[in-house]
Amino acid sequence: MVNLEQAKKLILDEWRTEIFGGKFRPPVEVGEYLKSCTSRIVSGVVKIYMGKKVKGFESAIEDYMRFMATDKNLSPGEAVITLLNLKKVILRIFPDMSMDEYLRLDDLMSYVAIVAFNTYSSIREEIFELRLMEKDREKMMLEKSIELALQDQEFRDNFKITRRGKEPI
Repeated sequence: MVNLEQAKKLILDEWRTEIFGGKFRPPVEVGEYLKSCTSRIVSGVVKIYMGKKVKGFESAIEDYMRFMATDKNLSPGEAVITLLNLKKVILRIFPDMSMDEYLRLDDLMSYVAIVAFNTYSSIREEIFELRLMEKDREKMMLEKSIELALQDQEFRDNFKITRRGKEPI
């Protein structure tokens, strides 16, 4: 039987190397945050795999994906695959895993991927809405600036620009 508990530190170290040693390089400021997230995720996967209840497992995935969703250079697939690579790391460490053990791990990692994708999608939607609100505010400020700049100015066609539109002078 595969004992992930004994190999937890090795799994975590190899998974972090796989994530942070490749294309994705987090800024130094968030390194501790990501270390905490990845540690909680691995701990949760190990405990669930061993048949234990885990409180806050989804929040660890959500915290991790919250950061991943802020990177506009990562696609949803690239963000989620960083979590699915955990399964690859476990299979590398335990190549002789039985079919039942593999299926249990596969089901667990499918659940992780679903939580990750749903979280990523909702956070990207929030980011998009915030950017849209920012653009609306910028547009309103530009309109007010134009209105103030053109206030009480006459034009050749004898109209004055106001918030309501053109008004005859």
